[in-house]
Amino acid sequence: MSGGRFFHRQTPEQWEGESVIQTNSVDARPSAPNASLERTRYASRHPRNTMINPVAIFATVLLLTFSTSLRAEGQIPIDQVPMYGGMDRSAIPELKAGDEKLIADTTSHFGTRQKASAAFVNNGFAYYQRDDLANAMRRFNQAWLLDPNNPEVYAGFGSVLHDQGKNCEAMQMMEKALALNPPTFQGIYPDAARMITLCAVSDKGLTAEAKSKLLERSESLYKKAEEIEPNKAYLYGSWATAYYWRGQYPEAWAMVTKERAADGKPHEKFLGLLREKMPEPSQ
Repeated sequence: MSGGRFFHRQTPEQWEGESVIQTNSVDARPSAPNASLERTRYASRHPRNTMINPVAIFATVLLLTFSTSLRAEGQIPIDQVPMYGGMDRSAIPELKAGDEKLIADTTSHFGTRQKASAAFVNNGFAYYQRDDLANAMRRFNQAWLLDPNNPEVYAGFGSVLHDQGKNCEAMQMMEKALALNPPTFQGIYPDAARMITLCAVSDKGLTAEAKSKLLERSESLYKKAEEIEPNKAYLYGSWATAYYWRGQYPEAWAMVTKERAADGKPHEKFLGLLREKMPEPSQ
């Protein structure tokens, strides 16, 4: 079984970009967690091969025909912004009609808006796994339209934002997911903890106090995950990389040991980066 929905499809070569956050390089790209989870990404359960029914696809085409022509700030299509950028879609007749048709058709097919939203989320993560972030964001937005209280919608938003290098925006989406009573899908706590750490170490505008609070929050989520997550190798692999980014190398090695004990296999690229900072302790 995989870990959280988020982790991960980076290749080992992309690890080179991950150490730069810790070393304050301007090329602070988002980093992969333990690459033994390579290409599973944020995947709290393996995404079912849920291809949306042709009825819903027809409604989706109607919805996209107009919405993709709209642009948010910075010339980004509005359907590429989480929650459509907060726009009032009911104020535009074409969007209002498209939204109503999407909701009616998908609810009729799946039975409830909640089930339809879940299907669109799964389809969104299927696109995400294929590195099609544009279609993934569209599906997550449509899932949000169907059910704004679906926590996996916000995990989806966070996943795409992370891959776009928007670590603090991704963190905010994960916090929204956590606030929803609480989410039960596997991997949410280490995924959120990881994004919070990434925000803390990459946002150079944070005060020391704000950074400290974020790292405390991240640590508390990892500890909660340790209590409830069934996939301990996934958890400890994520936690090891978080400690690496924080510069806590002894603690990172301790998590590597725990990951191995849980039948995980840390990627050699990560271990090489960690060894550059601190020799591997003898067992």
